[in-house]
Amino acid sequence: MKYDILKTTEESLSIEVIAGNINSSRSKNITKKGVRLFEENKIYTTSFVGDISDGDLLKKAQGAKTVGIPYSYELPSFQKMSVIDEESLNAPLSKIVDEIEKTQERLRGFSNQFVFNGKFSREIHSATLTNSEGVTLEKKFAANEWYYLFKKVGSPNLMDGYFQGRSRILALNDIDDVLNKNIPYLEAYNNEIKFQNGKYPVLFLESELTSKLSESFLADKYCEGSALYSGKLGQQIFSKDFSLYDVNYSPEHGIYRKFDEEGVVRKLVKLPLIENGEMKNVIADLRNAKKYGVEATGNGRRSFDSAITMSFNSLVVGAGKRSTQEILNSLDNCIVVFMGHGGDFTDKGDYSTPLQLSYLVQKGEIIGRLPQLTVNTTTNDMFNSRLIEIARDGFQKDYQHPSIFTEMDVSVN
Repeated sequence: MKYDILKTTEESLSIEVIAGNINSSRSKNITKKGVRLFEENKIYTTSFVGDISDGDLLKKAQGAKTVGIPYSYELPSFQKMSVIDEESLNAPLSKIVDEIEKTQERLRGFSNQFVFNGKFSREIHSATLTNSEGVTLEKKFAANEWYYLFKKVGSPNLMDGYFQGRSRILALNDIDDVLNKNIPYLEAYNNEIKFQNGKYPVLFLESELTSKLSESFLADKYCEGSALYSGKLGQQIFSKDFSLYDVNYSPEHGIYRKFDEEGVVRKLVKLPLIENGEMKNVIADLRNAKKYGVEATGNGRRSFDSAITMSFNSLVVGAGKRSTQEILNSLDNCIVVFMGHGGDFTDKGDYSTPLQLSYLVQKGEIIGRLPQLTVNTTTNDMFNSRLIEIARDGFQKDYQHPSIFTEMDVSVN
């Protein structure tokens, strides 16, 4: 009998902060298990939340075989692997309080202008994937995140903006970096300036600019011809300054996916999807690799109670040479976008989105907050003729994605 068992455990502590005060805290420790039985070219699954032995889970699966999912691909031979980030695990949960106190100290001077509500959380993740031969792949790491939503006193909006941070080891200097980058913009919030429609360099701090592009790297969409860039493998499609990778291991950014939930281990940490503007690869799980005659790339994703889906590990744009601030210092005008939600791409790659919160920066100086705007461009333009520069870093040091500066059509709503 062939099978594999996925076990995940999540231990977490989260603390909610309302108007500068700790309002509530919540801790949890949950274990989940899922088994896949492989019999007569079909997959039978069952799952369990809580403490159950592997033997009892297998008995449960044997007794619950109803509808099987057909499969025709060869199962991988597991390679024993252990990915454990000891450094991240050593930070105590109590350090979350230190983080809260640090942010409150820095934000206290704005308490008459803004109300800050947020959440701080620390999660310890562990996962093991064991097959019927007794070979185990395991990973364990800690992840820490925090955010603040802010609202101007008297504002009718639910929120007027937000900022957030991530820290692998709960380092207070990581909090300082986030606040150092965001507070100057918070100080400029009340200075709303007039704006003239036109073409401007635009920097999205966090965005989905690659979302339409990413569809072209899914094996099924690419091979069936439904993707925007189907049939373009091996061709130059963007500027030589633009590269895009699927990254499966980067501890400093919380990525620990050297193996996927099918047991496939990919040798390349950074799989090039686009390199120097040329389309290089697509991703595939085992089923789609067999169906479309491509290579399985370790992109099979599953939770304890779901079937395998094909998904990216982490899409990362290739870094440039200058820092984000150096590029900002060199531009006569740049629109820095903190909130740009509600936009979308058309099937042809045209993109438009409203900007709820953005600022005008001239030669690195923050001039003031802009009115609500709308930006328009296309997928082809933003990474090609209108691409200005890609930075070597992100706006904050915890951002995995380097800053992308591209020209867009901008107008007042």
